[in-house]
Amino acid sequence: MSGKRRPMRADPRPARPTPVLRGRLVTLRPPVAEDADAARRIGLHPEIERQFGVQPEAEWRELTPEESQELLSALAATEDRMTWVVDSGGGFIGSASLHSFGEDGSSAAYAVGLLDPAVLGHGLGTEVTRLVLAHAFEKLGLLELTVRVLESNSRAISCYTRCGFSFLCREPDAVTLDGVSHADLIMRLEVEQYRTLAPAWI
Repeated sequence: MSGKRRPMRADPRPARPTPVLRGRLVTLRPPVAEDADAARRIGLHPEIERQFGVQPEAEWRELTPEESQELLSALAATEDRMTWVVDSGGGFIGSASLHSFGEDGSSAAYAVGLLDPAVLGHGLGTEVTRLVLAHAFEKLGLLELTVRVLESNSRAISCYTRCGFSFLCREPDAVTLDGVSHADLIMRLEVEQYRTLAPAWI
């Protein structure tokens, strides 16, 4: 047994608060217990999983109760992540988050995922993104956001472009799907560009 005393661990930083953000089409809110059951019913859609860079299963299936609880747990806010449930009026349909905050508090990464193919193509992703951008730049005082997206995910890239993000760099061989390598694109939005575009979104 060593005679050295272990250093005392600092108290963990508190989780970042997740405010409710309301738009015309969606409400972004903290998760609740009922979201696990909604996620279970939505299940895993191969076309959605592929766009996330995840090797999909052959067919759609419901989540198991354990998987839906794991998903709900993953939505909990931490000291380095704010996560919202996307609710279009009928409950959980996906999530959005700010994460990987820079040490100086001026930057973060953004992510959004709508899990039900039936809700795609109706402008929900764009509204979700603009709500989070407003919070990030106007309330949190961030100066820059980045987002990572699979190069073949043209729908998501179009959404991010409409919201002001522009190409920053390309990371080849980021994921492998069905034995084929795919690149990720990193896109960036700075506060000055946001301020130029945001008045037209109202």
